[in-house]
Amino acid sequence: MRVHDVDLRLVFPIGSPNRPGSRWLLGAVILAALLGFFWVCEVFAPETAPTQERPFGPALFFSVIIAYIVPIFGYIGERTEGALEALRGELDADDAQVNAWRDRIHLKPMRWLVIVLLIGIGLGIAHNALLFVTLDDLDLGRLGSPEIALIFGTELTWVVVTIVVAGLLDNAKVLHRAARHCVVPLLDTRRLRPFATVAVISTLAVIGAQAAFPIMNVGGSSDAVAFIPGLIATGVPMILLAAMPIWPVRQRISAAKARALEAVNRQLMALPAADPARPETLAALAPLLAYRREVQQISDWPFDLGVVARLCLYLIIPPLTWVGAALIENLVDTFL
Repeated sequence: MRVHDVDLRLVFPIGSPNRPGSRWLLGAVILAALLGFFWVCEVFAPETAPTQERPFGPALFFSVIIAYIVPIFGYIGERTEGALEALRGELDADDAQVNAWRDRIHLKPMRWLVIVLLIGIGLGIAHNALLFVTLDDLDLGRLGSPEIALIFGTELTWVVVTIVVAGLLDNAKVLHRAARHCVVPLLDTRRLRPFATVAVISTLAVIGAQAAFPIMNVGGSSDAVAFIPGLIATGVPMILLAAMPIWPVRQRISAAKARALEAVNRQLMALPAADPARPETLAALAPLLAYRREVQQISDWPFDLGVVARLCLYLIIPPLTWVGAALIENLVDTFL
């Protein structure tokens, strides 16, 4: 550990491996603390609601997404370290290099953290300013505790989410570097699946955060300006999180397949043009043809069909939550 490195586990605990419920407990504590803060600031009191356009739904959203994303980031960091350890034997790199990659998962340079914090603070300020522009009846000179609490919640959420997304992208970059050193076991590519595992769980973490956005509509309709910046800020990195760890692996598997097929085709071409019905010719052809068929059937991607199907299923969760929230809102308006 270098002197100027920051251990993100001090802020985003990974929980105790011997106590799986510790992460849930951490999330519950964060949720209770944030809800308590907004309660004390009277955000949930109808008579002190800042405006009709800013109901208490955003406060619920801030509390839920932070309580979710802090422990989940620690969990993904732990799984990423485990993936690198499992891949140690598949990498054309010495132990010192693999250990450096593992350390980078939770040890970030101070310069990196400062830059990410400044970006998060800047995005929070910009979003608050954008919200003020859309709230024509909000008197900036008479801000009360509910308004100030929501401003603080917006800022805190942007800072925390920015650190998490930047950390996941940095970890994906580490796996991207490691993937460029992987040795492809062509007949057993399952040993490279830890790359895909981290890509999938990182993507699912962002999908889970996006699924919380409809909470902002609780208590009234939320302006699109309230959630569109967040969806953009999480949607674009989600694509990178899915692609960065596995794309180099796919390229190396494809290259290994091409080399293997070229080699077996050369051996086939080198066989004497003898009668195929002769036993000695068949004995030479059979293993080469079987090997070529086996290589051709190998997938270029380091995950199985079940993982792909599960990821595609989870990708529809955010749209479904928006549809469900709209249906519930319509039902409430119908019966009230």
